[in-house]
Amino acid sequence: MYKRILGLSAVLLSGCSTLSSDDEFTDAINEVTRKSNYISIEAQSITPIENRNIGANALRNTSQLTANYPISKKEPPESYVAVELSYFKSSYEYSSVLFNGTEIEITAYSPSTESCSEHCTATQYFTFPIDNDDISSAAKNGLTYVVKTKNEQSKLSFMIPAGYFQAVLDEKALQLQNVPVVITQQPVAEIKSADTKPVEMTKYWFDEATAAEQEQFTEWAFINRKSISVQLNSDSKSLEMLSYWYEKSSTEDKAQILTWLLNRA
Repeated sequence: MYKRILGLSAVLLSGCSTLSSDDEFTDAINEVTRKSNYISIEAQSITPIENRNIGANALRNTSQLTANYPISKKEPPESYVAVELSYFKSSYEYSSVLFNGTEIEITAYSPSTESCSEHCTATQYFTFPIDNDDISSAAKNGLTYVVKTKNEQSKLSFMIPAGYFQAVLDEKALQLQNVPVVITQQPVAEIKSADTKPVEMTKYWFDEATAAEQEQFTEWAFINRKSISVQLNSDSKSLEMLSYWYEKSSTEDKAQILTWLLNRA
C-alpha cells in the first residue's frame, strides 16, 4: 500500500520555518514542484497540539505534509506526513501511527539520534502515508494522529489544525487552474469535409487537366468568381467539364473551389 519514500534528508523539517498551531496559515506553503504527471505541494513544518492526557509527553514534534496530486492518468506518489519527534530516551521506540481508525507502520527516513546531559533524549525521524481524501477531511476537522510503540507501552497524541490542510487544498486549486489542457488532435488525413457534388467534380477534372489547362481554368474561375459572365470555350474535355461543374456550383461552392485553387498554387 505504502511506497517507501526515498531521498528524505535529516534536515527535511529544519529546512523551512515552523508554524504554530494557532497560525492563520496565510503562508503555509513551503514549495510547489510540478512533475510530468503530478503536482507536489510541500507545506511548512508545523508544531502540532499535543494531547497530554494520552500516554507520555513529547519534548518536541514538528510535522510536515507533502501532498501529491495527479495532472494525468498516471498515479502520483502517495502523499505523506514527515515527523521529527523527540522524547525522553527509554527502552522502546515508536513504530506505528493511528489515525481515522487505521494503524500504519511508520517509515524512518533517517536513523534515530540521542543526546544526553542531565537527561537522555531520543529523536526519531519518520514518515507515514496519508490519502488525499484524508487531507480533504482534515481540512474540515483537523487531523489527530497517535504515535504508538509495538507493545503499546507508550502513546503520544497530536492534532494538526484544519487550516493547515485547507491551505494545501487552496494551493492545489490554484495550481490546477494553471495546468495546460492537452488536446489530442485528430490526424489531418482523418479530417474530411463533405464536398458538394460540384466541388467534388471540379477537383476531379482539375486533376485530370494539363498544367496549361489548369492555369487557364484558374484565371477564368477567378474572373467569374461571383457569376458567370464569360464562357470558357475549349475543345478540351477537362475544360468543358470544369466549366460545366463550376457553373453548377453555388456561391459557397465557388468560394470553396477558389480557396482550394489558391492552396494548390
